[in-house]
Amino acid sequence: MEWQDVLSAYTPTDPPTEARLRTLRRNAIVSEGIQGLLKARAGRFGGKLSLFCELNLDAAVLSRRGMADLAGQYRSAATDLEENLQKLLVKHSVQITELVRPTEPRRREAWQVLAWFSEAVTAAREHLTPVPDEDAVPGILEARMGQWVRFVASTGTGRYDVPWQMVRSADLSVGDPAVLFRELLPNGNAVLRLQAGLDMSQAEQSDETDEVLHPLEARALRRPQSPAARKALLAALEDEEPLARRVLG
Repeated sequence: MEWQDVLSAYTPTDPPTEARLRTLRRNAIVSEGIQGLLKARAGRFGGKLSLFCELNLDAAVLSRRGMADLAGQYRSAATDLEENLQKLLVKHSVQITELVRPTEPRRREAWQVLAWFSEAVTAAREHLTPVPDEDAVPGILEARMGQWVRFVASTGTGRYDVPWQMVRSADLSVGDPAVLFRELLPNGNAVLRLQAGLDMSQAEQSDETDEVLHPLEARALRRPQSPAARKALLAALEDEEPLARRVLG
């Protein structure tokens, strides 16, 4: 995940800025993350990219709640995972830009790195105390209804309506896999956060491999879509923005 997701978990109502990210790093609230270069056209570099282990989300939430000791455990685990991930990226010649919303199909090596990272995060969570009063629901953004978007859980029968602006802020659109975080506050209200999911079915489009690939912890698998459902979504999105229609071809 990217640094904006971490800041949204720490202070959901404040806009993410790099200055705030530096403050979180300086105060050891989150890990250092992994830095890489973004390539622009003609092979030129178009800036820097920072990626963070998703355990930083938990560390940020716990720090906001004043649970410093438990937050430190999550941050420490995230740091260890990022260090090992950095070694894997070098070993398999994978760029960090291949791990987040690539504009081109991921190579087999990138999927292998993601599969390892999934297993490593899962193993780390087994040794950590769960974050109280919070759950993560993987699913898909199924349809837009005015200023709301229907989010359907990938397991069970859960359906939630999330604001369209929240979807846009997460750089998501109808048809995208996503993860909905629900945090229950002491006053009975809930804080919702939306994060991009991962379509592991795209691994089938990469080079053939006999390895079994597992989804990232708490990330969504895109569900197969029937021709009838696809036709209905296309009809509903006739007046939708191109960004929303791109996932439907």
